[in-house]
Amino acid sequence: MYIHIVKGLQRICLITCSLVIWGHHHSAIAQQKGPAFTSIELQPTVAYLHYQGRSARMVRMVFHSGNSYAPATAYIHFNGLSDSISVASSPAGLQVFELPLPGAPVQKDTELYVRLRTGGRDYTARCMVSPAKEWKVYLLPHSHVDIGYTNVQEKVMRLHMNNIDEAIKIAARTQNYPAEARYKWNTEAFWVVDHYLAEADAAKKKAFWEAVKKGWINIDGAYANINTSVTDSRQLMQMFHTAVKTAKEQGIDITTMFQGDVPGASWGLASQAAITGIRYFWGAPNADDRIGRSPGWRDRPFYWQSPGRQKMLYWQSEPYSIGYRLKGSKIPNFFTVEDPVPYYTGHPSANFLNPYLFEYLAGLSQKQFPYNMTIMTWAMSDNAPIDPELPEAVKEWNEKFASPKLIITSVKQFFTDFESAYKDSIPVVSGDYTEFWTDGIGSAAKETGYNRNASETLQQADAVWALLGKAPYPARETDTIWNNILLFNEHTWGAYNSISNPEDPKAIAQWSYKQSFALKGRAQSAAMLERATGGEIIANAIDVYNTIGDIRTELVIVPAARSQAGDLVKDVDGRRVPSQRLSTGELAILAKDIAPYSKQRFTIHAGKAYTNTRSVVTNTTLSNELYHITLDAKTGNITGLTRNGIAHNLADSTGLNRYSYLPGDSLAKIQYAGPATLTVKENGPLVVSVNVRTIAPGTNALTSEIRLVAGVDRIEVINTIDKKAITAKEGVHFAFPFNVPAAQVRYNIPWGSVQAEADQLKYANRNWYTVQRWVDVSGSDYGVTWSTPDAPLFELGTQTSADMVGGLHDPAQWATFTEQRPAIYSWVMNNLWHTNFRHAQEGLATCRYYLTVHRAYDAYAVNQTGMANHRPLIAVPATGSATASLPFTAQSTTVLIESIKPAADGKGVIVWLVNTAADEGKITLQAKDKTRRLQVTATNMLEETGQQLTNIVTLPAKGILMLRVENK
Repeated sequence: MYIHIVKGLQRICLITCSLVIWGHHHSAIAQQKGPAFTSIELQPTVAYLHYQGRSARMVRMVFHSGNSYAPATAYIHFNGLSDSISVASSPAGLQVFELPLPGAPVQKDTELYVRLRTGGRDYTARCMVSPAKEWKVYLLPHSHVDIGYTNVQEKVMRLHMNNIDEAIKIAARTQNYPAEARYKWNTEAFWVVDHYLAEADAAKKKAFWEAVKKGWINIDGAYANINTSVTDSRQLMQMFHTAVKTAKEQGIDITTMFQGDVPGASWGLASQAAITGIRYFWGAPNADDRIGRSPGWRDRPFYWQSPGRQKMLYWQSEPYSIGYRLKGSKIPNFFTVEDPVPYYTGHPSANFLNPYLFEYLAGLSQKQFPYNMTIMTWAMSDNAPIDPELPEAVKEWNEKFASPKLIITSVKQFFTDFESAYKDSIPVVSGDYTEFWTDGIGSAAKETGYNRNASETLQQADAVWALLGKAPYPARETDTIWNNILLFNEHTWGAYNSISNPEDPKAIAQWSYKQSFALKGRAQSAAMLERATGGEIIANAIDVYNTIGDIRTELVIVPAARSQAGDLVKDVDGRRVPSQRLSTGELAILAKDIAPYSKQRFTIHAGKAYTNTRSVVTNTTLSNELYHITLDAKTGNITGLTRNGIAHNLADSTGLNRYSYLPGDSLAKIQYAGPATLTVKENGPLVVSVNVRTIAPGTNALTSEIRLVAGVDRIEVINTIDKKAITAKEGVHFAFPFNVPAAQVRYNIPWGSVQAEADQLKYANRNWYTVQRWVDVSGSDYGVTWSTPDAPLFELGTQTSADMVGGLHDPAQWATFTEQRPAIYSWVMNNLWHTNFRHAQEGLATCRYYLTVHRAYDAYAVNQTGMANHRPLIAVPATGSATASLPFTAQSTTVLIESIKPAADGKGVIVWLVNTAADEGKITLQAKDKTRRLQVTATNMLEETGQQLTNIVTLPAKGILMLRVENK
């Protein structure tokens, strides 16, 4: 998603500067004859020329106030040596002449003196020349994959697939070039390859895979350029599954990922490196659009160490738009051509890397860059055709320059070479590289909620398939659903003119295509769950599934149409179960003590609902045996939150669930909801709730339901926003300022959790965060776990999204430190971007929040609470046997089961484990059938057999592990 097209002044500067770039020794830039120069300037470079059989340090001699037309002689005095070089006449005029210096490379700063004699006059100049290493610069050709943005997605797809065909032709043409100049094409996102192979016939597939094996075509692991902080753990792993699996079938191992455009990445990528096999990560972010302080990590490679001490080698390079700046903006291949094709200028070395590369490498030297190799991209723009002249440009460059040497590369080749040379000197760094572009997902709150819940639903369907032992498991269909869910989290949300011209038919079409991923993912995951639980329906009965590894007592709700037999509910042993007919006509049932990964049957009978406990409610209070809630009569905000046994109000005086509307870009303009009308919706005794209806700016209506359930350790807040379509910049928040003294704030990320600030990398985003299942605010004695199934963005301490409008190219607006304050601001909606994301949203959107007050922080308990909030008990029409469960049990106080599924080959169950503790943790697996032996083996993302383990599995501190568990 390249944004420089709107920056006219910057583009003019780039074009103007480019006029002095491409002077070559004994050549000139063609232009009309003008005034002769009046003075010269010497500009040192890090380059070495091939000159008279040796490597000669190069200095650029620049002509000022005009060009050099007449023949001249340069007399050089340097490091005790003298030389003279003829400068040929040039009818077109020279702007720059590249001087080779005499002697060997200098080892200290040395003065250069040049006297230029021409037309009977002398011109003199001096400069200091510093030592310069010999460089290798790896150049990675690609076309940045935006699924949309520049054009409708179908045309984007065709362009990228055509690039593969063109690349194979160019690679074949250049296979006898010097090795460094032989062409290689990098597909960037496997989405391109997936579609290419789906349409290719047998001959074309064969040619493609032959090109891959020859190194002509290079595949990296990521399915697309994903906002990795938005993905949950399974999605983050699934992001690589299609590519790695497809390549493995051809005998090819993929160990690399390339992420373009997106600044920042989830720490979870490092956690799963051993399981996915993705050990190398190259990021080439956007140049300056909403990238915060992330440029601080440019060209500072490190081993990224996960909380569980897994490592992946990470390098954030210069922005991916260098090729566009130097060449792509000067050829007709960007937004101006409907169906662009590879463009031949006839002058491969024009608009290339001279002198940009010299300035870039000099900057690295000034920063004491310790390596002699680096990498940069070469792309003509987003979704651009291939640059067919790159091999010739590299070949000509290397024939001229001894250093820097250019090498056309792949991610794998570069990292292999780099690690081989510098493995022992690469630093190790830990922390979350909190992403910057996640704020854009707030431009589609409804669809974002759909997609988050679809991922959890699909994992619940997997768990049901596993615990029922149903066969065959639809592995291929499930993978397709995962890819749809992933593609909604892909970084391209719409058109480049989605803000400036939202009524453009292309902009409308691109959003519709993007939205379809969320809609398909939602429908397909629900259908897969129905398929998993389906069968011949038993009348007047429901099955309740627990799809997590913890005992559950929780409310389930049965539709009115499926509970017409009555209000009395019994369990499988005939015992009465608490229930209540709700005001909606639905039947609420308290499902108690449901075992991990199991199902239990409940039957519905004629008669009155049974209850053995009681919740009470008024217009402004709700209570059960655990909690007492007080609502402000004027605002409906929660001003009282107490739990039995903790003599402290955990709600700040301003109130929890406080709606705020931020028009424009200033906190001074903030507006709040009110006045409120409070009415009792559910009157108990099992379920009590209060409806709060308020007049809220930016909406047609705002309704909140605050709910308690007897016997359930959870406060539920259900907000329904009927949003007005407003195109002016805006933000919608719900504030949860907790009253927890000396609180530490922790939040859930893929495969783990972090403490805000303490566990974040330097230069990461601190203005907003993206949570998976929970945020916890805890002091030494008590705290609150807060879950948000629908709205993942939040801010800490204050609403730092104020004044964060547009491109945000000024880094002064970005926070550098996060105070530990117990206030959470759920950032539900915004339209602050100037491109790509939606300009407005309207209609109904639901944002649910779950609160659980607890004693001292317990990582395992908090994770189980978050899991339960995002994967509720499932109540479906009864089918099959009355009970079911996994064939084994799992016991631990620290190791969490993140997810389970049947093995794709039908042999056992795949289990993902996460150690939540800061110390080594164990989990014990036992077969329920004592006549069977439990076989436990380590496995990877492809479910390949690894090390055989005992039934007591040990994980390192904060480690993750993937197992295959079979009954033998």
